[in-house]
Amino acid sequence: MTDTLTRPGFWTATVHEVRRLTPHLQRVVLGGPDLVRFPALGLPDESVTLYFPRPGESAPPPMTLRGEVWGYHDEQHPPIGRNYSVRAVDPVGARLTIDFALHDHGPATSWARQAETGAGLLLWRCRAWFRPPADTRWLVLAADLSGLPAATRAVAERTPGLPVRVLVDLPDLADARDLLAAAGDDPTVHVDVRVGVGNGRGPGSLVDRLRETTLPDGPGYVWVAGEAGECRQARSVLRTVHRLPRDRAVCVGYWRTDAADWERRYARFRPLLDQVYQDGLAAGLNPVEAGDRMEEALERMTR
Repeated sequence: MTDTLTRPGFWTATVHEVRRLTPHLQRVVLGGPDLVRFPALGLPDESVTLYFPRPGESAPPPMTLRGEVWGYHDEQHPPIGRNYSVRAVDPVGARLTIDFALHDHGPATSWARQAETGAGLLLWRCRAWFRPPADTRWLVLAADLSGLPAATRAVAERTPGLPVRVLVDLPDLADARDLLAAAGDDPTVHVDVRVGVGNGRGPGSLVDRLRETTLPDGPGYVWVAGEAGECRQARSVLRTVHRLPRDRAVCVGYWRTDAADWERRYARFRPLLDQVYQDGLAAGLNPVEAGDRMEEALERMTR
């Protein structure tokens, strides 16, 4: 057996610190001996799936192994899991910092608002998408509130002297506080904040701003994160308007305005759609592109 199978493919953690970072961001610092072996990827948009305790539990139960896959295979009502960006990693102290975007409702928001020191979580599946080519001379980052922690980390961990332009849609100007602190007074970092748009409160501005933006000369890289539909539109703009090659841009959908309806439609055709996704990967598409192909198939099936 590989090390992945002989050791659990998940990590347990407890809350060490909770504080309100901005009006719509709650910072939670996780720790615990299990995080010593957390496979940090070192990329600014690395994310992890967090599983929350069910009512009456202090922590989620361990996962079980089936068919070389760790998961909640035998749970009739498994714990709820959501994907979140890792804002910071402290390998020496075995700590992870997660900044939760606070919405009007939702299980993760409810947990984050009430989180207390000592509460337990289970972490699973670390992944990332941010991979600028080695010759990148500039960055453009575009995000709503959900993508703000990853964008902020990208700014905080930027290569010195590399020009960075950041476009964000936020509920409140104060939500940009950590981002602006990461940028500091560096003249090579330009932050453009739009307030009161997107984020489930109306149309976002990111697609239009990306369409109207004049990209710098030379090889660069564009990273976009936010609502899934807007990210698909942004990807189209970057390819058809700006003619960026596949390896020069990535657009990752972090959430959906129509999540309940999408889940219902996806459930009807899940085996077929999963096959479309796998066929896309086999054809050489990356996970985001394969996901786009699956989305297109879903739209055709449910028209």
